[in-house]
Amino acid sequence: MKKIIFTLCATFIALSTMAQGRLQKRLQGNPKIDSLVSEVAALGGGGNVSYYYDGRLHKTVKTSCTLMNDFQPTPPTGNIQRNVQNQKMDSIRKERCEQENRIYNAIRNTCKALIDEAMESYIWEYHRNGVDSIRYTIALGEYHNGDTLKTWQRQRDVQYYGAPEIITFRYDPNPVNDGTPGIAKGFGYFRYEYTPDSVGKQMKDLVPFNKEAYTALLQPILKQKGITSRQFYVYRDSTLSFNELKENDDFVFLENTLTPLQPKSEMRGTVYTMHSKAQAETVLSQLIQTTWAFLEDNPGINFHFNPHTYYGLRTMYELFENLDYRRALGFYHIYLHSIDDQEFNIVIVEGTGDMIMPMEWLILKSWKNGKVVYDKKRMKNMTPKQARNNTSGHRFTQTRQYEPID
Repeated sequence: MKKIIFTLCATFIALSTMAQGRLQKRLQGNPKIDSLVSEVAALGGGGNVSYYYDGRLHKTVKTSCTLMNDFQPTPPTGNIQRNVQNQKMDSIRKERCEQENRIYNAIRNTCKALIDEAMESYIWEYHRNGVDSIRYTIALGEYHNGDTLKTWQRQRDVQYYGAPEIITFRYDPNPVNDGTPGIAKGFGYFRYEYTPDSVGKQMKDLVPFNKEAYTALLQPILKQKGITSRQFYVYRDSTLSFNELKENDDFVFLENTLTPLQPKSEMRGTVYTMHSKAQAETVLSQLIQTTWAFLEDNPGINFHFNPHTYYGLRTMYELFENLDYRRALGFYHIYLHSIDDQEFNIVIVEGTGDMIMPMEWLILKSWKNGKVVYDKKRMKNMTPKQARNNTSGHRFTQTRQYEPID
């Protein structure tokens, strides 16, 4: 059996590698943007590269930058040991400040370089006494049998729509900057969207998501040796009002369905857990390659795919999402999560109605209208408070204490 699973995985990876090249080539976009993404990553910056289909294919790239006040070393004290510690911290602060400046310059220089290729562009910059405000909006290419470029302007902001490539970069000063070293002077946000086709399908013509076929491709990967699994269940009906639920402290996700709201919501989650970082990274790579292959073989489905994501610490990063608009109230998501590089979780959730993810999903067996059953095996190594702290990001408040009902 193990040999069969290994062979299936190898087959899927080989097929998906071929398919990945075709679809990724279709969604490649501007090479200068890929160079920017690589440069920002090398400088320690973050970003997001994602792909989605809503009747047309899209590639989006988002990144940000922060300029800090000029670095100033810590004044010496009479304590030699403290001076040495301050020098070490100053070195770290100075390096980070310089990295932030290089990220800012990389984004700005990329925008400047793309101006020469633009079909239309808008630039506005204001610089005085260390205060900067910048606007870049760039449209590249044109459609020959579809959309034509449209422009909107509001004060100093300009937006374009109807070009294959649209770039925006907005940088604003920090309104509460008091000049203190280590405080941000301002914040910049960069976005790139590539849409190769000007004409797409209407929502009513989108292809239904073949969940069974996709799941069948994933199972050989998720059932490898070293991966354990468990399930949890979430249910809400009209006896518990959606308004009674408090998103910021009790739930990781709390998403309404499309109107009209449904009287009943159900969600089933499966958690696949690994304790080897090397295996977790290998499995993620296999999932990414297999998803590319599935998307290649099933064109026309609505999806959102983030193949550049990673296992999130104390938060859940989305790898794949489907919203089947023929079944508008259904959902299917794959999330990644880790605990201190000791535990790596792949979480698949699917259901209908409102999407409700309780904060304690790490130890949850079921949640029904606020009544909780915990997974006794998981609770041997993790308390409810620890579960919340490992899934809540920076949110540690809770409005109610759930107790086991079994």
